[in-house]
Order: sequence, then C-alpha cells, then structure tokens
Amino acid sequence: MKRVLLLRHAEARAAHSDEADFDRPLSERGRSAAHAATARLATSQLRIDALYVSPALRTRQTAQIIAAGLDAAERIRLAPTLYPGTAESLWATLQQLDEQVHCVLLLGHNPALSELASQWRLCAPGTELPTAGLCMAGFPAGIRWSSLRPEQASPLALPA
Repeated sequence: MKRVLLLRHAEARAAHSDEADFDRPLSERGRSAAHAATARLATSQLRIDALYVSPALRTRQTAQIIAAGLDAAERIRLAPTLYPGTAESLWATLQQLDEQVHCVLLLGHNPALSELASQWRLCAPGTELPTAGLCMAGFPAGIRWSSLRPEQASPLALPA
C-alpha cells in the first residue's frame, strides 16, 4: 500500500508589518505542536521515505523538527509547488514521485491541504486542517504514483 501523509505547518508567529508571509517563523506554541506531531508520527512506526516541504520558513522549521525526531533529515525535499499550493499542485507533486517511495509526507499550507483531504474523504467538505494537523490516506500498492486518482484514496488512522 502507498501512503500519503498530509501535514499542515505548525503555528507561525503573527506577521509584522514589514515581514512577508513567506518569512514568518514558527511561534513557541507552533514548535511545541510540531514536536507533538513528531511524537504521533514516531508512535505510528511508519517509515516515511520522503518529506516534500513548502519552502516557506514555517514549513521548513516544522520539517526540521519532524525530521530530527524521525532521523529523516536526508529525506527532506523542498517543493516550490507547495507554496502556497493548490490541491492540483499537490497532486502534481505526488504524481511525479519515484516508484521507490511507498510513504510520503506533504508538509504545506491551507487551503490546499484541506481541499486535498476533502477530495480524499479524510475530512468533511469545508473542514479545515488545523495548524500541525495531520491525516493519512492509503492507495492500492500496485498503482503507480502517476496514475493516482482521488477515488482510490482510503482514509487511514494515525495514533492519537
């Protein structure tokens, strides 16, 4: 089975008037939430083959915390298509994955992540994935990444 984890970046510090959205760092609360998400992922005992991360500062900082906790720093891949991202750009990223990848984590932003989660029936339409929110879908093992379709997704539970 192929697995896709969707993770929204942890909470960012409020923007200052001279600060671009792209450059907002994590807040202290966000750092704590990123560590909690890391603990959930560690408990799941999944082997995440690749972490595709938006290049925005808050997502890179979230990824660094996740990767450090999972000993996966070498598996981080910056994906410009994830900032700000659309459901379509997330699909395009998935469809270009190497077939050696069996479990991937997409770390990005709303509304794209929530739209994709809704398409995959991981959450109700109109529901927003919270900051540091995490969900997972499974796809049939024999399917190629380039052939994924939303209706093939099966919601999978993660430990609380």
